[in-house]
This record gives sequence, structure tokens and C-alpha cells, in this order.
Amino acid sequence: MNSLKLIIISCSIILLLILLLLITHLLTKNFKSKINNDGKLKISFGIWYSAIFLSGANVISIVINTLSEVVDNLIKIRPVNLYLELIKITSLVIGVGFTWLILWFIVIKFLTKITHLKMDENEEMDDDNFSYFIIKGIMLFAIIFSLSSILSLILRLFIPNIETPFYH
Repeated sequence: MNSLKLIIISCSIILLLILLLLITHLLTKNFKSKINNDGKLKISFGIWYSAIFLSGANVISIVINTLSEVVDNLIKIRPVNLYLELIKITSLVIGVGFTWLILWFIVIKFLTKITHLKMDENEEMDDDNFSYFIIKGIMLFAIIFSLSSILSLILRLFIPNIETPFYH
């Protein structure tokens, strides 16, 4: 059964990285100018992209730890449809993890609009204002990192319980 755990975790890591790259691309695709006049990538875009990616990698590490416990518990329980239960709980944990990332991305977007009343992200990207994206990236990473224990607690709600009989 350790081979089942290894296969599930390996496939989950590959899926999580692909989903992270897709979500990072979708969250940054609204920027029109990602490249300088020299043909190089703008520093501000690189900072913002890497901040989203690092925040997502933090979420992925929590999701992988939870998936490891899910697989262990399901193997011990031995449900009738083991593979169906593995797929259901794995997809649920992955979905909640990425929903957590997108939720805090939206909160950071809202917070930066409140604190900088007249700043537009597209204008800041056009001007290559990397200090704005450093601040925004640090805010995103710090919030996700500091609230990672809460995400872990939320994800633990989806782990199946093992019934332990107590005999006297």
C-alpha cells in the first residue's frame, strides 16, 4: 500500500504544479505590457508572478501534507470504493487549497485599492513600478504564510476519521 501512497502523492504534485502555473497565468494575463522595449521581461511582472507562485507553493506544501494523511487514513479504513474515495477527497482538498489562494489574492487586490486610492495595476505595470508589486507581493505571501495553520486546520476537516474501538 505504500506504492499506492507514492503514486497518489506523485500524481497530486504534478497536478498541483500544473494547476498552480495555470492559475498564476490566469491571474496575471490581464497585464498588457509584460515586456520592456528592450524585449526583456519587466521587473514588476517578474516580482508579481514570483510572489503568486511562491504563495501557491506554500499552499501546495500544506495540501501535500494533508493528502498524505488522507491516503494513510483511507488505507487503514479500507472503504468499499477506495479509489473513488481517494479521488473525491483529493480533488476536494486540492480545490479548497486553490480557493484559499484565489481568495487571498482577491483580498490583497482589495486592500491595495483601499490603501492606494488612485493606483491602477495596468498603469503600474506599464510604468514598471516594481516597488508597488514588491509591496503587494510581500502582502500576499505574508498573509498566506501567516494563515497557513488555519488552512491546515480547514483541510483536516476533510480527512476521514478512523473508528477506534475501545474495549474494557
